[in-house]
Amino acid sequence: MKISVLGLGAMGTALAHCLIRAGHDVTVWNRTAAKATPLAGDGAQVAPSPAHAIAASPLILTCIKGHREVLELLQDAPDLAGKTLCDLSTGDQADAEELVALLTERGADYMLGMINAYPSGVGQPDTTILTVSPPEIWTAHEAILKTLGGSSAHVGETPSALAALFAGLFTVRQAFMFGMIHGGLVCKAAGIPMQVYADQIPASLKLVHDYYHLFRRTVPAGEYDNAEATMNVYALAWQDALKTVRGLGLPDAFHALMHDQVNAAVKDGLGDKQLTALVDHLPHSVERVDM
Repeated sequence: MKISVLGLGAMGTALAHCLIRAGHDVTVWNRTAAKATPLAGDGAQVAPSPAHAIAASPLILTCIKGHREVLELLQDAPDLAGKTLCDLSTGDQADAEELVALLTERGADYMLGMINAYPSGVGQPDTTILTVSPPEIWTAHEAILKTLGGSSAHVGETPSALAALFAGLFTVRQAFMFGMIHGGLVCKAAGIPMQVYADQIPASLKLVHDYYHLFRRTVPAGEYDNAEATMNVYALAWQDALKTVRGLGLPDAFHALMHDQVNAAVKDGLGDKQLTALVDHLPHSVERVDM
């Protein structure tokens, strides 16, 4: 199949290499033309402009800075009628809706995708690219997406939904990373060797796995009773952690945020509930602050 890839950063290059290895007829374009040279050596056609790259194929993958930049590229694009543009860039909800509106107006089909992997994961069976598109567009291009990520999936049709899903999943990953960073900061300030701290993190990973199962069991059903560790327990734990952080003279905003949210829920009578009840409590807490 003829496929064009616009944007040859680390991720775009990995996508193009994967498609070439799979036997597709690939055309590439990048603002810095030199980045296309290695792909040309592997058999890709190098387009002199975005317009030429778009004209070359019925399926176009864009992987640049964001939806806004894709919108700018399309301003000078040729006729898009009958083509499918799969944007694997990031963006907010408004930009996603604007991009889809432009494509629809110009007769093109849309697919927005979120790659849950580093470039080295492209083409691996456990890599996931989550997509939103009309169902028939997913069906038509499912094999391509699963070439790029074997566990790729269609998660809906609403353009703005992917931006929200990205924000949610990015929060999970980054919260863990920032948790390790702030934990390291506390231990380092207390004189604990970083190797000792790092060696103990796998024990916490088991608890993270348990947290996932607790979330999956309680939040979709809205069932927060019969907690093994109640909100009251977490409130006391965060009180101790926050005192330690402040006692060491460290920045406390990260710990104070969670301390304050748990204690607000306890104050509102949720002390005997699961910690996951915060999913339902926080929006009401924010509403009261805004009033």
